[in-house]
Amino acid sequence: MTFPRKAGLILVIVAAAAAWSHHHGLALPSLRWFFSFTATPDQIQAAEIKPWSLVSLDLSPRNLREHQGEIVGYTFCSIMAIAGMMMLIGGGKFHWNPITVRKFARFRSIGRGWAAFRILLLLLVLAMLDQVLVGKRALAVSYEGEWHFPAFQQRMYSEKDFGGTAEQEANYRDLRERFIAEKSGNKVILPPIPWDPTFDSDQVLKRPLVVIEGKIHRSGDREPFDGQAVQFRPDNPEVQAYAARFRKGLRDGITSVYDEKGEFIGRQTWKAGELVESNVPGEPAAAVETAWVEQLFPPVPPSWKEKHFLGTDSKGWDIAAQLYGGLQVIFKASAFYLVLTYGIGIALGCVMGYFGGWFDLVMQRLIEVLSNVPFLLVVMIITANIGRDNIMLANILLIYCLFSWIYVATYLRTSTFREKARDYVAAARVQGAGTTRVIFRHILPNAIATIVTLLPFSVAGLTSSLTALDFLGFGLPDSYPSWGRVLDDGTQNLSSPWIVASVFGVMVTVLLVITFIGEAIREAFDPKKFTTYQ
Repeated sequence: MTFPRKAGLILVIVAAAAAWSHHHGLALPSLRWFFSFTATPDQIQAAEIKPWSLVSLDLSPRNLREHQGEIVGYTFCSIMAIAGMMMLIGGGKFHWNPITVRKFARFRSIGRGWAAFRILLLLLVLAMLDQVLVGKRALAVSYEGEWHFPAFQQRMYSEKDFGGTAEQEANYRDLRERFIAEKSGNKVILPPIPWDPTFDSDQVLKRPLVVIEGKIHRSGDREPFDGQAVQFRPDNPEVQAYAARFRKGLRDGITSVYDEKGEFIGRQTWKAGELVESNVPGEPAAAVETAWVEQLFPPVPPSWKEKHFLGTDSKGWDIAAQLYGGLQVIFKASAFYLVLTYGIGIALGCVMGYFGGWFDLVMQRLIEVLSNVPFLLVVMIITANIGRDNIMLANILLIYCLFSWIYVATYLRTSTFREKARDYVAAARVQGAGTTRVIFRHILPNAIATIVTLLPFSVAGLTSSLTALDFLGFGLPDSYPSWGRVLDDGTQNLSSPWIVASVFGVMVTVLLVITFIGEAIREAFDPKKFTTYQ
């Protein structure tokens, strides 16, 4: 079987496995990523939505927002399956160019680059293990002789399922300690890092907020409060009723609403203290009289006993889990970015260089306009208009790809313009080859060598950009793990040096690995190494 057919078969199998597993309520490592572009992994696993619910004839904007993760996931699976089938059908005749084989052999001979490539593959494999390595849900629970696998199922197990009294989701870390204390023979197997990358803390301090002239303030502060706050029920101060975001002392953004048992029941959308939208079936009136409370999580240094191997940040979130989740986000973003950016850039660049004329002139003017638009300014404008809480990974990547295809198209335009004057192109035309075949089967393989050398540096640039945006506060919301957010937290808490040291070390290591790969590829694909001048 040829290489394109092997790749096509892999695409079809992965797409089918992802759709099948989600359809049957499973959350398998990496395969659940297809359905996580619009929600956090924990929300994905807790969802009870089935594929047939997407065709319930309810096409209201609210229903579409609730099911957008499903729609995006099945769309990705469909696109992958179609692409794989096309590669299986049309990938019969494929032979590696001998010069290309020699270039790959030279890449393997460059020790530093080849070692960096293997390290990157190892990081990719570790990232694909997903909740097997990192997550608060137990890999397996043996209770009264029956085995359960919460980490690999979408359904949520409550504490009642394992002998508790509450109906909220089981805390598997506490459950493990309880089973050990009871000596009942029940077991809980946790991941090596038993913490979620976001919204998972075990130590909390509560600081009440005060109301001054209708706005929320920290006690003693003149400026209104900005940040997250929680409101607890008066009859049970341990059960939260609301979790809201405040800006300038007023509710602004998403407010999560919980019932009498502390279980999530819906969301409200607020704008400058005014309720804009709500999908809560019944408001819990008993909670409105209590004060708002800011939850503080003091940073904890690395602790092997608590499984905080790199410590925690100022929100109480495990740093190792956040760095692992940030690596997963970068791999997902890189795959999406490379396919979209290089797909658009290669197609437009080849067409521009082959046809020239008015199409080339129009595209050149468009490239000049886009080249002078600052990427960061566009992101800031969009974030300010739609709200940071509504930003998704797909939004950031689409904006980034809107500007990134330019240099790919420019390189391919020049190479295609040069290659179309070669004798083999004229020979292909004489033999009856169509325009599409000439461009993509003859010219493109000979013009793409320069683009290959740009791939690693593009990934490094994407990694730096995502980290910088999150560091400046214009990137992804808190539901996404982010290196930039950890770095920002570390710079504001220099008395806890393990925060900055951890994220800085991981960032430098990953960027060095990618840079070493890029340098090795650039040296291996240097045309002077395999070109004979006459």
